[in-house]
Amino acid sequence: MAFLRSRETGWRRFVPSWKVVLGSVGLGLAGLGTLVGVAYAKTPVPDTGNADATKTSAIFYYADGKTEIGRLGKNRELIKIGQVPRYVQDAVIAAENRSFRTDSGFSVKGLTRAVWNNLTGGETQGGSTITQQLAKNYYLSDQRTMSRKFKEMFISLKLEDKLGSKDRILELYLNTIYFGRNAYGIQAASKAFFGRDVGKLTPDQGALIAAVINQPGRLDPRSDDPKARDLTRARYLYVLDGMRKSHTLTQADYDKYSKNLPETKPMGGPEVFGGQRGYMINRALLELQRQGIDQKTVVDQGLKVYTTFDKRKMAAAKQAVTTTVPGVDPKKLAKKHIQLGLVSVNTRNGEVEAIYGGTDYLDDQYDNVWYGSAQAGSAMKPYTLAAALEKGYSLKSLVEGRSGLYFDGNGNVVPRGRGYGPIPNSHPAKGGIDLLEAMKHSTNSAFIQLAGKTGVRNVAKAAEKAGVDPSMVEPYARKGQVGLTLGINDLRPIEQAAGYATFANGGTYHQPHVVRDLRNRDGQRVRRLTWKTTENAFSAGVTADVTAALQGVVKPGGTGVAAALPDRPVAGKTGTTDNNIATWFVGYVPKISTAVTMYNDKRKPLIVNGAVVEGGSVPARIWHAYMAKATAGTPVDQFPPAANIGTQQKWAQVYKPPKHDDKPKWCKGPLGGFDPRCKGDNGKKQACDSPFAQNCDPDKPPSNPPPQWWCAMHPGDKACRRGGGGRQRPGWPYVQQFVREVPLDAQRRTR
Repeated sequence: MAFLRSRETGWRRFVPSWKVVLGSVGLGLAGLGTLVGVAYAKTPVPDTGNADATKTSAIFYYADGKTEIGRLGKNRELIKIGQVPRYVQDAVIAAENRSFRTDSGFSVKGLTRAVWNNLTGGETQGGSTITQQLAKNYYLSDQRTMSRKFKEMFISLKLEDKLGSKDRILELYLNTIYFGRNAYGIQAASKAFFGRDVGKLTPDQGALIAAVINQPGRLDPRSDDPKARDLTRARYLYVLDGMRKSHTLTQADYDKYSKNLPETKPMGGPEVFGGQRGYMINRALLELQRQGIDQKTVVDQGLKVYTTFDKRKMAAAKQAVTTTVPGVDPKKLAKKHIQLGLVSVNTRNGEVEAIYGGTDYLDDQYDNVWYGSAQAGSAMKPYTLAAALEKGYSLKSLVEGRSGLYFDGNGNVVPRGRGYGPIPNSHPAKGGIDLLEAMKHSTNSAFIQLAGKTGVRNVAKAAEKAGVDPSMVEPYARKGQVGLTLGINDLRPIEQAAGYATFANGGTYHQPHVVRDLRNRDGQRVRRLTWKTTENAFSAGVTADVTAALQGVVKPGGTGVAAALPDRPVAGKTGTTDNNIATWFVGYVPKISTAVTMYNDKRKPLIVNGAVVEGGSVPARIWHAYMAKATAGTPVDQFPPAANIGTQQKWAQVYKPPKHDDKPKWCKGPLGGFDPRCKGDNGKKQACDSPFAQNCDPDKPPSNPPPQWWCAMHPGDKACRRGGGGRQRPGWPYVQQFVREVPLDAQRRTR
């Protein structure tokens, strides 16, 4: 009793009974358990991941549908677990969670470490299991709080039941995590490190990718930090060792792979928009926008954009522009305001297969193919010819070839100073020439006259039907400027390539475009894209005759002979403007139409290597270099023969040289009648001096009056009736008498 009293009155009275303590702890644990149970029950596993975890990049592909041009947005490409080789899966498991296939998906040690770091102010570390990492990265936000850690725990415990299998958990994990090199997900990492799909990785490559998960962005065999490279190798060996211990890698393979790290691509790589990629991607985005699909939709939904660009031909275009002509360095020329552009179009469908839009998109965003325009020069003349053929004029029509003429608006030659002129010709003729020769030599006077006879509005209409924007030609047509046929207007390379393609394919206009297809992440078509097509823009007869004329341009004597290909027919046209501020060569083979332009955007003369540039020089040589590679190994297609439609017109006279008199000067003198050389007639054969003579004119009287034998052979001739031999009765007896009287050897001499 004393003891109890002392306890009640001493310090012990403040110490609770062990029963009370035990009861309180029990109640506390029960309450905590209840709270945890309620929290666990009320923490759902979201049906989808957070927006950041599921976000992918928009991918732009070359025409092969496999090779990437570039990506916009988050560099992630979702895949299925079946696309990941088993040894790559095992490498990731060896690196991150070796008990993954058998554990519950939750690590008490990992959670305890995270709670302690939160309480002590240390860095909150991620969960140690793959399932916990998935719960953190895929389902939760980036907030580093205790509540998020408990949610992570609850979700990880429920995930296997929710997702149904470890494979599904691993699939989501591999698509979610960051690997460095701006690569999210193992497919993007595989391409960033090794330039290949994950399904083509070797075991050692899979081990290296798994190794970098521990510290993505730092662990990289290409790092500039020597310590980081050492840590990467140590982590790589750790993964290989884990695979060996789990019997997913043999000792022999371990010995082989542990000697060296697998070779990886350099870090960083080119910018997405570097080189020609910027021109390609931005053009594709603009076309999609015009189809009602804006850039935000493309990027946010991670759409796959399949372009029409041919990677091989893109390389050929760049090589042709930059290396064909010594002294033609686009970057150096750009500093002098000289621009180059090249575009190549498939004539059968309008797909743009190759471009050279500028030196580098990162240096200059101005696109020389779609936005860059320059005076068309004589590259406009094919549209004039097409309009003339449509009006019923034939290739055999005669037009003026003389230089320095003046013309009125109807194509008639007028006195000096009273019309449009003087019109200079680089290959002047002395008179009329047909349209084939006019095109071959690019005769300006001929096409000024032809435009006047055809009508400038019809010329503009023909250009528009071929694909030229009306704004480029209509202002000149309204004013009746026949100079439109000489290319006083500006044109864009894309319009020229597409316009000439209409001649190449027999008369169908196809709107040029760079996007072939658009699909979502699952490979389903988002929308069927539509492009304008105009069948029978020109008749087959018109295009066949235009093509026949343009083939002469690249043949010997033509202005564009430098563009000729050795193994197949080519049709094309040079273009050079006044003062040589812009030059062109636009040409085609049956399946490819390509335009090359070079111009000075300060409108100054083009001079390279001290020489003035013309369409038949630098542009034609670049065109040849590109097309030789673009057509290499392809079937040799032939153009259709000329249709020779229409009716010949004679708007000019063919030049006839004056007659030459080869007779000696003394033929007009008193002795001229005795010289046989004076008996000829302007180079024609002389009269026969006997009925048996050869190499002479038997119908020309040898004398006046003619002899009896000649009149016997020409009984109705007036000279015989007036006198001389004509007074005798004509007939063969006189010839026979002559034969009897002339000695035999004389007869032989006259034969």
